[in-house]
Amino acid sequence: MVDDSALTLDKVVVSSRQREFENTIDRKIYSVGKEIQGATGSASDLLQNLPSVQVDIDGNVSLRGSDNVQILIDGRTSTLMGRSQADALQQIPAESIDRIEVITNPSAKYKPDGTAGLINIVLKKKHDSGVTGTVTASVGNDGRYNSGLSANYNPGRYNIYGSLNLRQDYRPRRASDFRTITDPVTGAVTTLQKTSVEHSRPFSHFAHGGIDYNLTEHDKLGAAANYYYRSFERHATDHNRVLDSGGGLVSDYDRTRADPELLREQDYAATYQHQFPAAGHELNLELNSSATKEQEDNHYADIFQLPVQAATYDNTLIRSYDKGTEAIVQYTCPLTENSKLEAGYTRSAERLDANFAATALNPATGLFENDPAQSNRFQHEQTIHAFYTTYAVTLGRFGVQAGLRPEQAYTRSLLVNTGQAIPNDYFRIYPSLHLAYRLTDTQELQLNFSQRVHRPDTDDLNPFPEYNDPFTLRAGNPYLKPEDIHSFEAGYQYKAEQTTVIATVYQRYLDHGITTVTRDLGNSVLLTTYENLAVNRSTGLELAATTEVGKWLTLNFSSNTYFNTIDASNLGFAGTKSDVSWSAKLGASLHLAKNTLMQFNTNYTSTRLTPQGSRRPTFVANYGLRQEFRQKKLALVLTVSDLFNSLKDSTRLDTPLLKEEITRRRSARIIFLGLIYNFGKPAKKPKDDSLKFDNQI
Repeated sequence: MVDDSALTLDKVVVSSRQREFENTIDRKIYSVGKEIQGATGSASDLLQNLPSVQVDIDGNVSLRGSDNVQILIDGRTSTLMGRSQADALQQIPAESIDRIEVITNPSAKYKPDGTAGLINIVLKKKHDSGVTGTVTASVGNDGRYNSGLSANYNPGRYNIYGSLNLRQDYRPRRASDFRTITDPVTGAVTTLQKTSVEHSRPFSHFAHGGIDYNLTEHDKLGAAANYYYRSFERHATDHNRVLDSGGGLVSDYDRTRADPELLREQDYAATYQHQFPAAGHELNLELNSSATKEQEDNHYADIFQLPVQAATYDNTLIRSYDKGTEAIVQYTCPLTENSKLEAGYTRSAERLDANFAATALNPATGLFENDPAQSNRFQHEQTIHAFYTTYAVTLGRFGVQAGLRPEQAYTRSLLVNTGQAIPNDYFRIYPSLHLAYRLTDTQELQLNFSQRVHRPDTDDLNPFPEYNDPFTLRAGNPYLKPEDIHSFEAGYQYKAEQTTVIATVYQRYLDHGITTVTRDLGNSVLLTTYENLAVNRSTGLELAATTEVGKWLTLNFSSNTYFNTIDASNLGFAGTKSDVSWSAKLGASLHLAKNTLMQFNTNYTSTRLTPQGSRRPTFVANYGLRQEFRQKKLALVLTVSDLFNSLKDSTRLDTPLLKEEITRRRSARIIFLGLIYNFGKPAKKPKDDSLKFDNQI
């Protein structure tokens, strides 16, 4: 693999007490080892502290205001991150993560998926000689706990590493949904009031391991595997009230849900690297395979207060199987001391089979019978052939990295129930250009461009409706087009001895942007589906700064302000909507004593524009305390998430005929108390103060 940091004109490393940060020509790298949340939290907890990254109460990740982010694990795509990204990030233990790389404008070498960019989560894989390891254990309020063991053995010629983590979580959710629907003919107004309470206790296992073996001085083999398993049972109750234009109560009933769920994923990777005699001249081969099985077993009951009638019962059993394979060839050749050429080929294939079986209780027979109106089966296949070439050169203070990535995609959706096959093949060329100029030893300018794509995932394409309740349906759109983005960035970086400031101006122009649209089907029933927008543009300013105040205090600040324009005229919404949105984060690390560290982080996001309305502001604050003992072999950690009970997710729909307010909250003040113990002693090695990063994707 290629270390792109070699292209950086002025390698910048900020070593603060809170996190280590490196800025290269095409990415920002955050070493999260000193984040206190990393001792007890999940990957979601770490991500919400990174500049311009937002995480909502369900674990959904957005970058610079866009939720179309490609999440990679150790530089590899995963079927799990395609279908259950939010759930997986909330269950992957933060302690198993070494660093997180944020790449808003990746070069042509990398997959173009993710219009907002890439976030690469790199798991810990030590290479210290000898035996080393870490044991963690923590307990939280409401019966939460997690524990982990990671170890590494390196006798010299080979390196074996592995980790195992267990996590018991608790997820209470409360929600309110108030909607008014106006009949376009009569003008009659129907009001629906819904309040929801949900409880679930996810239990997950996450195992990660591998081996690197040096065949010869120039040849190395590697193998790695990840295993993820999650099970939980969800219990929910929705209380529904429907009122007519005069405020009279039309119906009043409870809909209950019991849902045991299972999710299992395993992925494997095999690698081969050959290093030619010349430095940086190498060939890399990689083969990846992943498979995900998921099952939901929903049992619903409708208990009526008005009109008075017998309860009804229905079930839905959802089974899905997702399998992916990927073959990668990468070649790097230094042309001169200051230039190099890279080329490669990737073949990726994915196949999904989703089976949705619905039954309803027949009161006459007392038996559950198949419901053909809601039962369906959906299959989707996608194969992509991609080639890329990049050229990089450094000329004094000036650096250039340019590339092209042609891709041919073959996609096919099959509606098994109807026998309809829907192909959607397309060819794209994705260019990229990165420029950097070092003004002085402390200042640098960067300018870059890339074109990227968001391919609809299987849930976006599956047209068969899923009935959340009798008034709320969700379905995909098999005719969705991929959305293409043209992304421009211009950045300035200042680094002094104690302070680093980075400012980035960016513009994103989105063609055929994919968005959710909610429509009235009549009788107070709403359908949420996916459509392509005409145009979506964002122009923004991103700021990040860190400074050390004396020997005891480190401050980190970041903000993202952007002007967003949405043209949804092709969806029947008149006019163009524009708005300014912003977010800001402030963090402080205070050394109360030599071995006592306190951290406090805050995160605010303003109102954000949607095609049919907006999302309300959010605010959250987190606190952490770490006390180290026995020459840092042992540490006691305390963390509190959502310290002020302020985190909630509110959305508003505001159209002439439909108005809706939805507010959702999770449990507040999630508290963990944990222990960390480091064992083993690595073999002595020469002192090297520089940070080492393996920038592979």
